[in-house]
Amino acid sequence: MGSLPDLTERSRPTPVRAAVRTVSDPHRHRTIITPIPVSTIYKKEWPWKKQKTPIRVAGSCIGPRRRDSAASSVGAASVRRLLARQPPKLPKPLVNRFTLLCISSGLCATALLPFTAFAGAEAGAMPLSIMHTAAAVVAPFSPLILQKTGTRLVIAISHTLVCVLLSAHTVETPLPVLLALYGLCGVTLSPMSLALSASATSLAQAAGDEARRKVALRRALRALRAAQDLGLVCGSLLLGFALLIWSEEISKPSTPVPTNITVPRWPPPEEYFLEDDYEERTCGSAGCPDMQTLSGTVLDAYGRMLLVAMWSFLALLSVGMGVYGAPSAPAPPPDARSVFVDPRAILGMPMGLFIGLQQGFIYTSYIKWYGVCVDGWWCAWRSLCGTGVLQALAAGTLSMAAARGRRGALAAGGGAAHASLVLALLRWRAAKTDLALPALAAAAWGACAALWDVLQAGICIGGPGWRGAWSIILAARHSGMAMACIARQMLCVRAQLAGLATALLAALVTHTMLELRLRRGDTNRPRS
Repeated sequence: MGSLPDLTERSRPTPVRAAVRTVSDPHRHRTIITPIPVSTIYKKEWPWKKQKTPIRVAGSCIGPRRRDSAASSVGAASVRRLLARQPPKLPKPLVNRFTLLCISSGLCATALLPFTAFAGAEAGAMPLSIMHTAAAVVAPFSPLILQKTGTRLVIAISHTLVCVLLSAHTVETPLPVLLALYGLCGVTLSPMSLALSASATSLAQAAGDEARRKVALRRALRALRAAQDLGLVCGSLLLGFALLIWSEEISKPSTPVPTNITVPRWPPPEEYFLEDDYEERTCGSAGCPDMQTLSGTVLDAYGRMLLVAMWSFLALLSVGMGVYGAPSAPAPPPDARSVFVDPRAILGMPMGLFIGLQQGFIYTSYIKWYGVCVDGWWCAWRSLCGTGVLQALAAGTLSMAAARGRRGALAAGGGAAHASLVLALLRWRAAKTDLALPALAAAAWGACAALWDVLQAGICIGGPGWRGAWSIILAARHSGMAMACIARQMLCVRAQLAGLATALLAALVTHTMLELRLRRGDTNRPRS
């Protein structure tokens, strides 16, 4: 019997001539044939079904499409490797020192910002106007001062003078000496602000390429802003804690009840409208809306002394942390070109002036008219605390939104919200029944203030020659603060709100022009 036929040989289609040669070959059973998998024997390939896997052809038949796909896979692999690679981190000692600098700035804000509101509402804000006038005069020279003295020395001197100024209020100090201390403290405010921004830019320089430096700069500025806002909250909480312990009640003196009661006649007499017209009749620091005398909860003399002493101690702690956290390297020299040709300085001044005006209004007139005059300092400290809390939250979230390119929408929404607040304050008469409204309005105002600061700092800080432009903006901000403090003494609240509305309109117009000019890329920034 012969051997069984080979199935692999039968299943493979062979040409006729090859089969004839195989039959004529006496050694045909010794021919080595490449084995074919058995699974392909019973596989049916229907003509109406598509193949799931392409048939591989020999290497000699690879076309250009195959080569392109291979090249693209290699490129995709390289991209995946780049994405998986972690970016270089900032040096840890540099981050730790900047963290201490943020804590130092927050402690100084804990002492200075609530004291500004306290002195602005109690003492009439004239010393504060002297301080911010001195800061506005020195601000254009801040880059030169920072270059000659260094960041560390500027921060140490400014925090020390804040501590000395607050300590002078705990003892019997003559008024000329106090006014001189206010002026000296104002001289260091603008260089201190510039030194903090310069520290943020020096931290961002160690981040790597340009994109990472921008991200690091935004985060550093966000940390400084959050530290100052949280300092305002902590200082307000100290004020509320002091009110719980050393408070006293003052009430409006009772008027004698008339013995002869007559029926009211129509039209009512002129004295009937005296309470409504009191805001217009008595303007400046002498009056309160809807009431002729102050009433509510205030601090006694012992409580004021201890509160200011606590603020002074926090300012003293900020000196040591600022000295260790500030960079020791001297600042680079200022740009040789004039800052008045920089569009950031020219078009940023109205927004800086408005920021100073609205901050001065909140710290002086608003705290007095819509806080102390409503229910004493018990209502005022809640307004300060609400301002700081919402300001800190808004600054962090709005900074991330502005980084994603939504600056125009943020400016439009902020302008509408701030204009609505100004209009509401124009129509609102403060009363003791509205104990929650002052805190809510102050919190909303703080959110708008955080928006303007984030938008302006994101444009003007960083890049070539930014120190000169930012110093001009700091001068505009301190000028607005000084004008708001002077208006606290002389003008009615309605006149101040009208001025704020005008300044807001001018600030929005110039800020939009600056945004469009930067977006077109036609700016004439000085190049270093």
